Amino acid sequence: MSVSEILVAWKHIKESLGRPQGFEVGYRKDMEQEDAAETVKTRGNESSVILTGLEGNTLYHFTVRAYNGAGYGPPSSEVSATTKKSPPSQAPSNLRWEQQGSQLSLVWEPVRPLANESEVMGYKVFYRQEGHSNSQVIETQKPQAVVQLPDVGVYIIEVRACSEGGDGTASSQIRVPSYSGGKITSAQSTLHTLSTSSSSVTLLLALMIPSTSW
Repeated sequence: MSVSEILVAWKHIKESLGRPQGFEVGYRKDMEQEDAAETVKTRGNESSVILTGLEGNTLYHFTVRAYNGAGYGPPSSEVSATTKKSPPSQAPSNLRWEQQGSQLSLVWEPVRPLANESEVMGYKVFYRQEGHSNSQVIETQKPQAVVQLPDVGVYIIEVRACSEGGDGTASSQIRVPSYSGGKITSAQSTLHTLSTSSSSVTLLLALMIPSTSW
């Protein structure tokens, strides 16, 4: 069972009406009338079905009945279940990092779920080299993690809260160059980038000033 899915399973009791061709599962939200129920059919001896496209944190009622060429059998007793709450909508924020050689230490602000959202069970850190599509994942229960960046290049990193209802919204991505020297922090990296950018602008302006000898 998840935010949008519920597994419905049953055990068929043989009757004198003959062998069923399949089963029909009816389901509806708690506040809906019985005639508003949606249905899903199975074929053969299948004894379970996964219902998809459901609303999160919602109570549903279910019935099952067999069918064959002669029609439908009586429905089962109604059972109920509630889908899980949605994952947190807030993204981890204020990512900060400190790098010592190939080891990167990350920290961020904890995610606070809303009342109708699943509680945070931990976090997932997704990281990959720039130009690569496959990400590696580190799981942690605290708003911090240590990531190894062994290869030369720039790494793209983002963090998501994980919950019973699934993974939450991704943080803003950060780009971290691998660094084989001493210690460097995210604040120092930002200052270095700003300094380099300012020098480039100054050089461009100098080239655009016309000569006084013209």
